[in-house]
Amino acid sequence: MLFSKISPLLLIAFMSTLTRCGDSAATVKDKTGSSAHVLKETIASGPDTLMTRLAGIKKVNELDILCQHWETGESEGATSRALLRDENGRPTIPGLDIFTDSTYLANPRGQVSIGTWRVRKSGKELTLILTGTDKKETVWDIQELNSLNLRLVRAGEDGKPLYLNLSSDGMVHQNHLNDPFHPVNNLWRIRPAQPETDSAIAARAKACVKFFALFYRDNIKRQKDKINFEGLPDILEWYSRGIGMPDWEDIKNSWLHCFYDDAQAEKGYQVLRQLIINYEFTWPKGAPDWRMETHSVLEQMYHKMK
Repeated sequence: MLFSKISPLLLIAFMSTLTRCGDSAATVKDKTGSSAHVLKETIASGPDTLMTRLAGIKKVNELDILCQHWETGESEGATSRALLRDENGRPTIPGLDIFTDSTYLANPRGQVSIGTWRVRKSGKELTLILTGTDKKETVWDIQELNSLNLRLVRAGEDGKPLYLNLSSDGMVHQNHLNDPFHPVNNLWRIRPAQPETDSAIAARAKACVKFFALFYRDNIKRQKDKINFEGLPDILEWYSRGIGMPDWEDIKNSWLHCFYDDAQAEKGYQVLRQLIINYEFTWPKGAPDWRMETHSVLEQMYHKMK
């Protein structure tokens, strides 16, 4: 294990020559089917850590199909541009994660919001009602729903319909608490209403590491050939066989919204920085690709944190 200060990055490295995996997507060779390597899991909870492909289930009701990870679909021509920008007019990547415990997480690749959901049925018509933690309701009519596609529509401020086309790979975690985008795994991304203690700040930093460990695990389980980091907090940078930590000034804008103020955000940053400085982590041998190596190191980091 090599620890080195490479300006502007603090780097956990396994090899001296590293390839940047990219801010938005990293191409990897898919070898997850290899029988020579077993993915060791120490964070995923519950007796069942498998995933289910909804399209392979003969009998599945509409609400079960609804409960999965939805991202902006490819058919953007029918997607309202008003839903692709935030309140400041900046481009967003809308998405929606719906779970069987009646919770949801909206905008997983941006300023997340969480709450509860329900479906109102009138004949063959389905209406999705999202209730945020602020008790505000967002109502969508469901125009299309199958294991791979979800088309939502609601009236805009001008009365004209707003469409949102979402798509999925049809795979769900059998234990929804192992999904990186379940609300319980994203509370660290929601700015607190008041200053926090040092232990609470450290808990946010630890929850960040857990999120990314579950995120890597999720991509491995889905056998993704690319890992898409777009829109996620960029406190860490990802390399083939390396994890980089930029200097504070380079990443604070992404990290600030997770904490009460600048000072508390920098304390959270220092928690992760000291973790990288003070401990050595073992990169597993025989892993088919860098995703499994990074997943293992993230789990080790998590268990080192108090």
